[in-house]
Amino acid sequence: MHRILAVAVGVNKDKSSPVMRDLVKSDRVKEVRPYVAGLIAGLERLGHKRGVDFEIDYATSEPAGLKKLIKAAIDEKKPDAIFAMSTSAVKAAMSVTKDISIVFPSISDPVDDGVVKSCGVPGKNATGTRAMRRQTAAECLELFKATVPSLRKVYALHKPNYGPAVRALASLKRAAKLARVSFSPVLVRSHKEIASKLAGISQTGPAGKPEVGVLVMPDDLVLSAWKEISELAQEKKLPTFFPVTDWVKAGSPGPLAGFGVPQAVCGEAAAHHMHKVLQGVPAKDLPVKRAGGFEWAVSKTAAQAIGISIPDSVIKAADRVVG
Repeated sequence: MHRILAVAVGVNKDKSSPVMRDLVKSDRVKEVRPYVAGLIAGLERLGHKRGVDFEIDYATSEPAGLKKLIKAAIDEKKPDAIFAMSTSAVKAAMSVTKDISIVFPSISDPVDDGVVKSCGVPGKNATGTRAMRRQTAAECLELFKATVPSLRKVYALHKPNYGPAVRALASLKRAAKLARVSFSPVLVRSHKEIASKLAGISQTGPAGKPEVGVLVMPDDLVLSAWKEISELAQEKKLPTFFPVTDWVKAGSPGPLAGFGVPQAVCGEAAAHHMHKVLQGVPAKDLPVKRAGGFEWAVSKTAAQAIGISIPDSVIKAADRVVG
């Protein structure tokens, strides 16, 4: 049976072991880690049976401890392949091992970030799919403004020096100018700091017409805090817009809206790379491919929770409306 180590930026509340398997085996994986849920679904469609042909161990840590965590998980579980769910996770895994093949479900700039030599011939021990989240960041802001026409100021959360987020800033500033909104990047380094920075943001404008919103950048740390962000933003009546749509759902709390390729879709697309790796093909020989399936999703439930109405034009134009 093949062992796959799934690694991501996040918070591991269980300090007794570097890896977790209960999450992967439960239905919660679809909410907590849609990438992993997609990978499992994709591998099963390709004929691999979980628990028979493959097993997945899951390890997560905030950025500062990620490299140490991956080394400990590799030493403990001896995986045949690694499933790294962000640029940070891939680079941390590559710094630990040059021998184990690494598959990623979504990286915006694998060449610029030094993960591969080229998308056609990676030449290193990592490959996977691109969901172009950095490249579509400006579209997220434009669609955010369309969803909430009263917006006047947008705060954008991201880690310092995180390649995809930093490279997205120029296009976001141009889009903000065209949309006539003030754009303010907010640097965060941990889940605790995300909560602290959000606590300092206040809503303005009359009831039902919020002027302040929160845009989540293509950033692994911030995305891993989606639930906390959604809860705090709802309390403060702040509309939120994400570069993924997995958590735009009928239940509450959740983002008001999002645009991008769902993480679950990316995970399923990356299953084709993992399938080849498990068959013995090295990652360095497998071309990086683009994931398809962009969607614009909006939540009436989230809108109701913060006291706004989504314009009829958006309800008609969105690819998915929930609530």
